[in-house]
Amino acid sequence: MRFKRGYKTSLFVVTTIVAGALLASGCVSVPEQTQIVNKELDEDRSISESSCDINRASLYSYKQQDRAHELDSSNITLLNWNIYKGQKKNWSTDFRELSNDKDLVIIQEAQLTSEVKETLKKQSIHWTLNTGFFVNDEATGVLTGSRVKPVSSCGLRTTEPFLRLPKTVLVNKYELSGTDEKLLVANIHSINFTLGTEVYSEQINALTAAIAQHRGPVIVAGDFNSWSDKRKEIVNAMVQELSLKAVTYKSSNRVTIFGNEIDHVFYRGLESLSSEAQKVTSSDHNPIKVTFRALPAEQKLALN
Repeated sequence: MRFKRGYKTSLFVVTTIVAGALLASGCVSVPEQTQIVNKELDEDRSISESSCDINRASLYSYKQQDRAHELDSSNITLLNWNIYKGQKKNWSTDFRELSNDKDLVIIQEAQLTSEVKETLKKQSIHWTLNTGFFVNDEATGVLTGSRVKPVSSCGLRTTEPFLRLPKTVLVNKYELSGTDEKLLVANIHSINFTLGTEVYSEQINALTAAIAQHRGPVIVAGDFNSWSDKRKEIVNAMVQELSLKAVTYKSSNRVTIFGNEIDHVFYRGLESLSSEAQKVTSSDHNPIKVTFRALPAEQKLALN
């Protein structure tokens, strides 16, 4: 979401009023606890966990039986994009082109409309969504799609102080070829409307705590809403604590607010082979494409 400095306070007020009206009207509803939806079930399953324990098997674990369920560790392609709930023209056309042959599709503001589900089905994408809220009974939140099924999934959510609508985090793990290590992929839509950074920090810290349990390669991607220096400091602290690197880009096509990029991809235990932020008109965010490969064992030893 883009806004200018002079309109910040008024936008808080207007957006809060609109969100309150939607909640009161019944068009928008918030689940009482974390709800994760996936392609195989296509239904809600509720879990009451207050934390994301990535090392414990959950209802959403899959037992992998053969190498076809692994991501190719030498070539892992990724799309990260806030799709603005698929409300703009040409969204599905751009999504099909951008997600074509991607191993990982990391989406924020995904709303499970019939068009979105049909588009995912046509792309043969296994998907998992952590619900922030429902719009007209359609789950809305962060969605992670993949060429193969995840080994496990868990979710976090943080309620916006003003809007009272949750923003969510989804953490999936995947098998990798040629190694016993699993790839952790975290998808985050950070809270936006706050006067301070206390709740923002709580959300990032909860994500950091979940990832800190993992000893293998990591990708953290999403819309961080990192539009202030203080928010950037909080994100940078996460990056430092988890020994992550930031993907770099030759172009300056990532969306900025107050001069700060808000969409990021971070990684660990991998090498970034290529990266691109592409301009589109089908969302208020520009998609990011990255290709990774897992680091050979000798390079990992050299880093330790």
